[in-house]
Amino acid sequence: MLWGLRQVEPQAAHGLAVDLLQRQIHSGLLLPAERLPAERQLSDRFGISRVTLREALRVLETNQYITVRRGAQGGAFVTDEDRLSQLARRRMARAPAATMRVVEFLAVNQLAAARLAAVRRGMADLKRMRQATDMMRSAVNGPQRKQAEALFLLALGNATQNPLLSRAIEDGLAELFLPFERAPADGAASLALNSFEDLLHGLEGEDAAASEAAMADLHVILWDTVRRITRNAA
Repeated sequence: MLWGLRQVEPQAAHGLAVDLLQRQIHSGLLLPAERLPAERQLSDRFGISRVTLREALRVLETNQYITVRRGAQGGAFVTDEDRLSQLARRRMARAPAATMRVVEFLAVNQLAAARLAAVRRGMADLKRMRQATDMMRSAVNGPQRKQAEALFLLALGNATQNPLLSRAIEDGLAELFLPFERAPADGAASLALNSFEDLLHGLEGEDAAASEAAMADLHVILWDTVRRITRNAA
């Protein structure tokens, strides 16, 4: 019996490149004002022509995700922090319930990941998460904190040795496009760092219960942040 079939929606090659770059920006892996790799590098990485890549960059520029500068020092750059925050708030204001569903999706999958990673993680996984934690400690602004947290969570997903769970975390982070907060409320940044450190300690000690508890603490902070931003964006 066939179930859940939908019409296939054709998508041009440049649209796939747009989606991939937007995912990187939404997740925080690409920082505001960061210069993108050269066209040749990007086109090779995506396996598309430079003409197709330029069309993708044109769409991203039209949608205000990037700016393209001409001249010797030119190139494609992620748009600035304020503009990205505006885009995120606009997106949340249009569909606040969708943001809540993404947080639910992440919470379920990240809790499962914390349990599994505690018993499956390898030394390379722990190294990546330690490096991400060090980045959090040295972060001086919201974009840097977001990038470090995303790198930690992606490493956590890989540590589960479950490709489906890893992809779920990647998809959830890409879908949860939050504005940057210059001054997080109630010391949220410090609380989050403490919880990430607790999570790392749980993973190092192969303690599934402690890892899951630390992840639950992170979700409390995330829910509070999303509710506050949603109220302000409404």
